[in-house]
Amino acid sequence: MAVNVQNAFVGTPPIDGGVFFRAPVGTALPEGATEVLDEKFEDHGAVGADGFNVSPERSSNDINMFGGDVFTSVQESFSVNFTITLLEDDREAVSKTVFGDTNVEVTPATESEGKKTRILYTSEPLPISSFVLKAVSGAKSKTYVIERGQVTTVAEVTTVHNNVTQYQVTGRAFKGTNADAKYAQVIELKDDGTPAGAASGE
Repeated sequence: MAVNVQNAFVGTPPIDGGVFFRAPVGTALPEGATEVLDEKFEDHGAVGADGFNVSPERSSNDINMFGGDVFTSVQESFSVNFTITLLEDDREAVSKTVFGDTNVEVTPATESEGKKTRILYTSEPLPISSFVLKAVSGAKSKTYVIERGQVTTVAEVTTVHNNVTQYQVTGRAFKGTNADAKYAQVIELKDDGTPAGAASGE
C-alpha cells in the first residue's frame, strides 16, 4: 500500500486558540468537529507545548488451561484518561477546573482596586463535568467530546522566576448516556476540510 502524507494529522491549536473547554453536565454537546460550542463551554486559554493526551487503556487477564497453554484472554477493564497543562493562572475557568467551582470567589475590579480572587484548597472532589478538546492540522479539525468526566489529579504547582505558574491536570472519562453512541466515554469527531469533488489525495 502506498503511503500518503496527507493522511497525517499534526496537531496545532485552532485559529482562535481554544483547545480545552469545560461546561456543566447537560450542556448541549457538539456533533461535528467544526461545530461552534455552546456558550456554557468555558475556554481555558493557552495550554502547554505538549498539547494534550486522550488515552484509552485496556487491561486483560489470561485464562490458562491444564498444561499451561492460554485458553482465552478476558478483558478486565477499560478506561479513558485525558491530560493537559493549563498555562493561564489568572483565568477564572482554569481556577475553577483545578480547585472546584464553589472554591473560587471573584470580586470584580473597582475604580480604585484590581480584581480579587479567593481560592479555597479543600478536600472536596472536583465536579463531574462535560469537556471538549480541540486541535487542527491545516484544514483538518479534530474534536474530542467527553459528556461526563472528572479531573482526578493536579500535578505540583511551582511559582518560580523563570517560568509561568501552570497546572497539569489529568481527568477520567465516564460512560456517556447516548445509546446511539454505545454510551461511549469519549467521542472523537474529525473533519478533513476537503469538500466533495476536491482532490483528496487518496
